[in-house]
Amino acid sequence: MSGKGETERPVDVGMGVAVGPGKPDHPVGLVCNPPKKYIKGSMSSYAITGASKGIGREFVRQLAADSTNTVLAIVRNPESPDMSEIASKHPNVHVIKGDVTDPKSILEAASAAAVITGGKLDVLIHNSNAVDMASMSFNPTQIPFDAQAVREIFEPSLNTAIYGGIWATNAFLPLIEKGIQKKIVHISTAMADLELIINTGVSYGVAYSVAKAGMNVQVAKYAAELAPKGIKVLALSPGWVDTWEGEKPPQVKEGENFMLRQFQAVEPELKGQIQPEESVRKSLQVIERLDAETSGQLLSHNGNRSWF
Repeated sequence: MSGKGETERPVDVGMGVAVGPGKPDHPVGLVCNPPKKYIKGSMSSYAITGASKGIGREFVRQLAADSTNTVLAIVRNPESPDMSEIASKHPNVHVIKGDVTDPKSILEAASAAAVITGGKLDVLIHNSNAVDMASMSFNPTQIPFDAQAVREIFEPSLNTAIYGGIWATNAFLPLIEKGIQKKIVHISTAMADLELIINTGVSYGVAYSVAKAGMNVQVAKYAAELAPKGIKVLALSPGWVDTWEGEKPPQVKEGENFMLRQFQAVEPELKGQIQPEESVRKSLQVIERLDAETSGQLLSHNGNRSWF
């Protein structure tokens, strides 16, 4: 495990990806390249937060493969090599600076997006994530009697899942209201599913799971409020995804094997993690099928409550 604080690289936390929010080092709302003109008649438009790495980057890559899509990659650093490479290969990808933990930043990102799409958006995918890795292995009885320490444990996940989820949704909502598909998707985790926690004995990852559980309730609240407008909102678990980049340290492999044994309590045939390509491919199918009946729910990348 790394030291206390937010992590800057994708981290395997069990069921999803965690990326630290960091601090903006460029003017907020900055578009990497000069905004391209409003794209008239494009098939679908998507905005993905936390798009620079892991699952978020894979969403951008797969959506960009369809040249009729308009893909807005919302990232904290629009000048990152990965984003620049994807944008250079796909003229339908627009890289916009935005930090969901900064209300001003994400509002300006939505304004920049509106310039590109003509003020509308079909699908928002809120993928931003963060954890305090120093406490990820803690069980609830290990949470200290120290107010500042507890805030440091919980705030990274709350900032992205709860506060960032609200700010991103509200910032892009005026665009979604004018879109055709009218879909908002929050990337959640099965580690916030009560039945899975009990049946597998996964007692660690307290802050991460609690924040995602709050996100799931938040999604249901949005679904209830926005249903009269025809807007569908979903909490989506991407599966147990391998987003580690580079060589895995022995302790990471050991942790994965430990988790595998726990997850096999509910899925005996489970062999290990899936790759981002499979996770996103299946997740996009779930998003495509999202309708008024499934709005407000927590579903897996399989489109049901089968988490693996």
